[in-house]
Amino acid sequence: MVTLDKPVTVFEYRGGRPMPGWFVERYDDELTAWGRNFRKIGPVKHVVLREGALSDLSPDPEYGAVLYRVGLVAEVSDGGRRVTVRPLDEQSEALIARHCEKLMRLGVPARAVLVEPERPGIPILPRIVAP
Repeated sequence: MVTLDKPVTVFEYRGGRPMPGWFVERYDDELTAWGRNFRKIGPVKHVVLREGALSDLSPDPEYGAVLYRVGLVAEVSDGGRRVTVRPLDEQSEALIARHCEKLMRLGVPARAVLVEPERPGIPILPRIVAP
């Protein structure tokens, strides 16, 4: 018998289809941190999709590029040996699929660091100026 020191994690859409490995690789740091702090964070995690300058523009130029947030939910089963991660709802599922299709079609590597565009209309975010 093989004993695992951590659970097997499966990423799939709500219908059971596998989520793109590209998504899992792109957000690996956040997903890993969620797993390490699962008891503290809980079974629901929200992730902001990082598209950098490839982000959709808001219809109102005051707001700059659009930020999309998706929800993920983890279901622990088999006595804690299996974790299934799925989009929280239909909207999150559609946004994840669209995000992956868009960036993969453009040839963006999953680990690419994309610079986020300035969002001038968000006054609650302070401007950080180097001395």
